Amino acid sequence: MSAQNSLTRGSPALLGLMWIALWGFSGFFLSYSTMVPISVERGLSSVTGGALLLVMMLSVIAVQPAAPAVQRRLGPQRAIGGSLLLMAAGHGAAVLVPDPAAGLLATGVAVGGGFGVLVVLATAAVPAVTSPERVGRALGRFGAMTAAAAAAGAPLGLWLSAQVPPEAFRGFAAAAVLLALPALRFVPSRSSVPGTRPSARPAPGRDRASGSFWSALAPVLLPFLVSMCAYGLVIAFGPGGGTAHPALFIATMQASAVVSRWVAGALTDRGNPGTVYTVGIVMTVLGLVTVALVPPGWALAACLVLMGLGVGAVQSASLVLAFARAGSRGQASVGWNMTFDSGLGLAGLFGGLGFTFLGTGPTFAGVAGLLLAASLPLWSSRR
Repeated sequence: MSAQNSLTRGSPALLGLMWIALWGFSGFFLSYSTMVPISVERGLSSVTGGALLLVMMLSVIAVQPAAPAVQRRLGPQRAIGGSLLLMAAGHGAAVLVPDPAAGLLATGVAVGGGFGVLVVLATAAVPAVTSPERVGRALGRFGAMTAAAAAAGAPLGLWLSAQVPPEAFRGFAAAAVLLALPALRFVPSRSSVPGTRPSARPAPGRDRASGSFWSALAPVLLPFLVSMCAYGLVIAFGPGGGTAHPALFIATMQASAVVSRWVAGALTDRGNPGTVYTVGIVMTVLGLVTVALVPPGWALAACLVLMGLGVGAVQSASLVLAFARAGSRGQASVGWNMTFDSGLGLAGLFGGLGFTFLGTGPTFAGVAGLLLAASLPLWSSRR
């Protein structure tokens, strides 16, 4: 088998990155979903728990611009391995530090910081171990794995933390992260593989030297930011009413997003990633509008399937386009992951204000309108 085929069919490096993503993302969302409930259980207020969760997300975002520099200094294997060890140590801090607030703060900073480095470097490594014509498919598979890990880790954390003592829960979370370590042997020991490049071509006539990094990526990342805000609204303020537990409706959306990321990744290799992106945006908008109009009930599940399919396509296509427009894989990964996490953070702000003062329907409809407005620069740049 040729070297190229080994990178495109069952690449050990790609499978290793997917294994790392499975356990790294699961370990993060075990902590993310339980920060507020555990804070309340340990005698802190829900406001304090929310503040600790905010610190955790700020830690994720704060370290991401420095992640490529960490990789250049340590190499991909050591940098990713160090991020996993930091996450595992963070879970232990919640048990070892006696003061509840200080222990959870240490957990949030360590788990968030380690995760921020992990997502940037692991995402940037995917194109480096994949042949150019199959980058979209590889990113789709990697993204589907991260989405599945998040979908499993969050509800599992909520359930398990209520069933076992804190020491056992933190030990489980740390062990989950450490399960990723054996796959480090498949991660390339250098930053990139010679001859690889993004799968999509830069826009004709675009001058990389004269345009700044963010201005080049802004048309791609703006609709992605609002889409992630919409995604976060459903996760943080799960709909469903009295029909069923909100977790079932959230799981419905997340499951369809996993499938869509996988399929959309393959479609970006076969066609125009911009077209896949546009279809994903339209499906997300339609999903938001129908969620705003349909009353709580089982029909809402169908609306969330539509929204999940749209969000999954947006995630895959925007990542491929970011790699095509950025000056380097590291820059693309930093920009995309910072936008992802910022969108989830904005969901809390929009949801808290919107659902309190406007109501559910107007909030979802307003985000749909905002998504259309945010997509105008992308669509105008394609003309």
